[in-house]
Amino acid sequence: MRHNKLFLVLCSLLVVVAGAVSAKETDEAQLKQERSAIDKRLAAAEAACYQKFAVNGCLRSARQQARSERAAVQQRENDLKDAARRERTDAHRQELQDKQAAAAAHPAPTGPRTHRPNPPAPSAHRSPANQSASVGNAEQARARRAQDAAQARQRLLDKQSAAAERAQALRRHQAQREASGHPQAAPLPDPP
Repeated sequence: MRHNKLFLVLCSLLVVVAGAVSAKETDEAQLKQERSAIDKRLAAAEAACYQKFAVNGCLRSARQQARSERAAVQQRENDLKDAARRERTDAHRQELQDKQAAAAAHPAPTGPRTHRPNPPAPSAHRSPANQSASVGNAEQARARRAQDAAQARQRLLDKQSAAAERAQALRRHQAQREASGHPQAAPLPDPP
């Protein structure tokens, strides 16, 4: 008996939704026709504007008129979308209420629950061989990190010594230029 009522409610919802979908499609088609009519009127107005002396003012007013008409169509389209969203939300709420009512009518069985023990922690079942292997892995990782740090320090020292050598070579080159008697470039004049 309860399933028959639920079936009737769902069927009536489907009929309402089908009617709403066809009305929605009709409204969307009408809005599309209105948009195309606005575009045709704008094209005709623009063509007429090009026949006048004051073309820019005429075009500006024709485009403003088309914008205001499009805004009205857009507002109606937004209203239709809002209504459709509200209908979907209401249908979803109704569906949830039906599910909750069905769950309340047929509660879950309350038989004795079986207790499953939690599995033991993985570290509890490690053999001494596994523990020593993990300790060995940790030591290897520490040694690898220490080696990487030593290599990074060595690279830094190499870079610093190379920079010092370049600076020394630049100073020698400048000293040679000064000793050879090449005059330095004259400074730029002061701006006026």
